[in-house]
Amino acid sequence: MYLHIPGTNVRLLGSMHLFPAASRRTPPWIEEAYDWAETLVFESDPPTILPFLKADGQSAAQHLQPLLSVDAWTRLQAAWPGDGPLAPLAELRPWATLIVAPTLFQQLVDGVEPRMLRWAMAHGKPYEYLETASEIADALETIPLDVVATVLAALMTDLGEPQRTLERMHAAWLEGDLSAVHRIAVESPMFTLPGIRRAILDTRNRLWAQRVSKLFARPERTLVVIGALHLCGPGNLVECLARPVRPVVGSE
Repeated sequence: MYLHIPGTNVRLLGSMHLFPAASRRTPPWIEEAYDWAETLVFESDPPTILPFLKADGQSAAQHLQPLLSVDAWTRLQAAWPGDGPLAPLAELRPWATLIVAPTLFQQLVDGVEPRMLRWAMAHGKPYEYLETASEIADALETIPLDVVATVLAALMTDLGEPQRTLERMHAAWLEGDLSAVHRIAVESPMFTLPGIRRAILDTRNRLWAQRVSKLFARPERTLVVIGALHLCGPGNLVECLARPVRPVVGSE
């Protein structure tokens, strides 16, 4: 989960964006990685995606609702926030509904990135991002509508699945077991269909590889913090970089 790219001052950290509410502890290797870094690179700035969640002519109500059963749509609406930037459900793009829906059925606390960002702001440590909100939206827009509907329908039949998957994945992540993280992910409806993995992981990994490669010449110690799923499975970021990596051991 914590890898050094030999011949550079760049390290990769596989993160969990969110932790189960019952597991609030920050693992010591996360703090060690933060302390090592002179600058941080995160995936993206989450608040900047909010303006892309809604758009005229692309709403969930127009395109997604007809593909779901009446019962599934009713359950989804009942769970959806009644106010705030995610409301109303009917105005969201279908991919936005897909990304947000599992979190409605999870008990969560902030994961790695929000914690590191707070530390960086408190310490004056510089940070930047690998991609823009527009680039994320463009990637997610490629998820086929029928795939979105299939996953949401499965979710509505098993509302406990997102929490179970999160807890299992978090436990594997704490153990540093990337193969287990990948195995758990592909058992989840969110990653059983290739259209979702292609949009959420593969397309972005290729883009990130180009941008991470440009960091190799930097003299300052640079920590690239990305979701752990981007480091496992076919087409992962390390494969796209085509560079050897080695695990960071202890406090080195």
